[in-house]
Amino acid sequence: MRPGVPSLVAIAFAVALRASAATAATAARGPYLQDLGSRQAAVMLELDEPLPATLEVRSGAMGPDTDAPVATASGGAALSQELTVGGLTPATSYRYLVKAGSLLERGTFTTAPEDDRPYSFIVYGDNRSDAAAHAAIVRQIAQTPGDFLINTGDMVYDGSDVAEWNGFFAQERELLRGRCLFPAIGNHEIAMPMSDGALRYARAFRVPGPIDAQERWYSFRWGDARFFVLDAHDDFASAELAWLERSLAAADAEPGLVWRFTVLHYGPYSSGPHGRNLALHVARVPELLRAHKIDLVFAGPDHVYERFETDGLRWIVRGGAGAPLYRRMRAESGSQRFEATFHFLRIELTKTSGVLTTLRPDGSLLERCAFPNGGDGGWGCNIAAAAPPPSATGSAATVSSAPVAAPPAPPLAATTPQRRSCGCSQVGGPIEWLGLAASTALVAGSAVRRKGRKRPPSQPPPGGEDPSARR
Repeated sequence: MRPGVPSLVAIAFAVALRASAATAATAARGPYLQDLGSRQAAVMLELDEPLPATLEVRSGAMGPDTDAPVATASGGAALSQELTVGGLTPATSYRYLVKAGSLLERGTFTTAPEDDRPYSFIVYGDNRSDAAAHAAIVRQIAQTPGDFLINTGDMVYDGSDVAEWNGFFAQERELLRGRCLFPAIGNHEIAMPMSDGALRYARAFRVPGPIDAQERWYSFRWGDARFFVLDAHDDFASAELAWLERSLAAADAEPGLVWRFTVLHYGPYSSGPHGRNLALHVARVPELLRAHKIDLVFAGPDHVYERFETDGLRWIVRGGAGAPLYRRMRAESGSQRFEATFHFLRIELTKTSGVLTTLRPDGSLLERCAFPNGGDGGWGCNIAAAAPPPSATGSAATVSSAPVAAPPAPPLAATTPQRRSCGCSQVGGPIEWLGLAASTALVAGSAVRRKGRKRPPSQPPPGGEDPSARR
């Protein structure tokens, strides 16, 4: 062989190596579940290079990859993959396989029921800023049964920072591949004036909703419950309020509906620094929720646990999944329990009653309260905490069965609300709304990549929404 001339073997090896490198892929995010219902599911994935991806869904939570898929989906060469399937069976366990180049990822999920069988779900939020506290919450949620997850917002500190989003999805990677997350948008996702945080939020999630909402408000049904997820940073002067009024009215006549819940980031009541969301009160949203017999409202943004019943409306401020904890700043009317601690909620539902269990990151019980459906009846707290039953989506958590006595309320702070580094006022002042309005305008003028997506034909639009207004 002449010097400087590579052998055929060396050439073949180099070509094979380049081909292998071209098809190698890693996932910056995911796979994670979205838009899971009784008959459809979406699996999302963010790749480090644009490659085509495929999704295969098979019956049963366990089994080989050799049996025939019951549903498949594929996507073109892209960094962001959104793979959706329809035609699934309600209340049924499936396993899925995602392929992209050399990447092979697996997961499982269970579709929503269409009857009134018992189920449970997890609520958490305000997990930004403290990775260690967030990780502790995620570890305990992973051990706690729950059919799906709800996040009340502020998942990241700066929604325009790609690294922070990647950190969120890395922290929750194993949790989100098996349980669907239904998010509410928070001010830290969108509050930086003229940032693209709201657009990045819309691209990260696929949720049911009208096309003009840009993923920011929507409704979904699970079993015998309907959830109304709001953008609490809207001025509620037009589109969102009109949608909420129509959706609540339609739910009043929805067949088989037993429970109604509302989720938003910045709620109308809190004894913490943010206090009341004035825009909600001006728009009379609390009165609207009472009139339509909402059973329970979940919110932040104060980083505390607080349980309310205000003029017949049950309310939970739960902002303790990792963000810096706050002190009590005022004595808000209707507050029944306040504790500045990291925590998350588990909600168990039957056809006639619900149970709220509030857990700390170490699994210890903060409190456990029963509540009836129908939007009234108050709370029945300090009930015994029986061990949760086994679940297909999580093992039983270990909690104390002893009734928990409420500690003395922390003293009211003598300080006045201070403006935060995110540019928002703790009382919903003009700087916050100016920044949010700028972000909203930016998103409205941008082409969200999933704007033209179609719901699987087997999935009818939820009640309370005009089919012509949906994706």
